[in-house]
Amino acid sequence: MAAHSVFKQMLDVVATEIQGLHLTGLPDNRVVVRRLPHDGEAYFPGVTVHPVKEIYHAGTNMREAIGYGCAVTMVVNNENDQDYLLDRLLEWREKIRRYFVENPTLTGITATGASMCTLKVEHGDPIDWNDLIKKNYDVSTLIVRAYVWETRT
Repeated sequence: MAAHSVFKQMLDVVATEIQGLHLTGLPDNRVVVRRLPHDGEAYFPGVTVHPVKEIYHAGTNMREAIGYGCAVTMVVNNENDQDYLLDRLLEWREKIRRYFVENPTLTGITATGASMCTLKVEHGDPIDWNDLIKKNYDVSTLIVRAYVWETRT
């Protein structure tokens, strides 16, 4: 079933674009749109595209720019502290970041009164160390922020 909300369409398109990158060791079925990148106990391996808080950006009298946050959380289970898995995770991060920086618009977003404006990539720490190291996960997150002009009603 096709998504009706602009936000869900963005998440779906970001996931599809990442699948098209054919990242090393990452099958297409491991790039998934979910509510969260974990189930409360464990992180899902691969790439989860999930929503984060949208923000407002400068608008006009007729339209407002809303930045929908599409978090891209990349996870490898690094039980044996294998350096090649850390390298793989960081390679995914670099390729995803580079792709969205070089392709700053999304296609396939359909919504009445909304038009695509631009994409920005927001960076955080390359590895989220919190308590994940105890659980043998290497986790990295980027945010692909998709700005859309929406007509004021």
